[in-house]
Parts: sequence; structure tokens; C-alpha cells
Amino acid sequence: MVFEEARTLLEDSRVALAERLVESVAPATQVVAEQMEVARRRSADLEAGRVQPVPGPEGLNRVREALLKRAAS
Repeated sequence: MVFEEARTLLEDSRVALAERLVESVAPATQVVAEQMEVARRRSADLEAGRVQPVPGPEGLNRVREALLKRAAS
């Protein structure tokens, strides 16, 4: 289907497509623009080797732990 076809695109093309899709369904607010800028910066940091990627499950666990600590305090 469309998703499978999109997955065959080069990474830059997938990122551009994702940005356009988000913009097509989300309101064009300052928050969305700021979130996209953060995502672009983080992507550039990964590509430049300034940061190391964290596997999804590990990242989610870190977020959960931080939220639990925050709720407990």
C-alpha cells in the first residue's frame, strides 16, 4: 500500500514526506513549527555523530522512569 511504498524512499525523502503529512493534518501553529525545528536539529545531531541513538524501547523506558520520578516528588 502507500505506507510500504513510502518506506522504500530514501531517508531524506521520507523525512520531507513526513513533514508535509504532519503539516497537512495538524494546525499550522507555532508549537508544531517549534516541534519540527527540534526534530530537524536532533536529526542533524544524529547524522553528524554529536549524539548516539537510543533504541525505542529503551527511550520509552527512560521517559516512563522520569515521569514516575516526577510524579513521586
